[in-house]
Amino acid sequence: MSADASAQPTRPELEILKLLWRRKALSAREISDELAEPLGWSYSTLRTVLERMCDKGLLRKRPEDGINTYAAAVGKVALLGRMIQDFSSRVLELDAAPPALLFAQSKLLTDEEIEELERVLHTEENE
Repeated sequence: MSADASAQPTRPELEILKLLWRRKALSAREISDELAEPLGWSYSTLRTVLERMCDKGLLRKRPEDGINTYAAAVGKVALLGRMIQDFSSRVLELDAAPPALLFAQSKLLTDEEIEELERVLHTEENE
């Protein structure tokens, strides 16, 4: 299932995506070891959220040696571009998203990803 272009991840879902963008693919246990305490979740709650994220098209699940591994099914730049566009229009009531240069200090984005984000934001403005 592909991600609904209008679907925005919740704050905890975004934390899971950020972890998987950094680490590529992890088991539910590995994700739990990283995020269960900061999120205040039990392992079973995390597993439920992972399955819902797969259903929403945000994650891909793949069996590997008898253990399911999870990976982001949405690209970091594409999703962040959608979120920035949505926030800019819905909250700030801007006709155009701010320049990607505003995100230069981001720990999540590399210089190349900021350039890609600029292209994404510019493309979506012209659609």
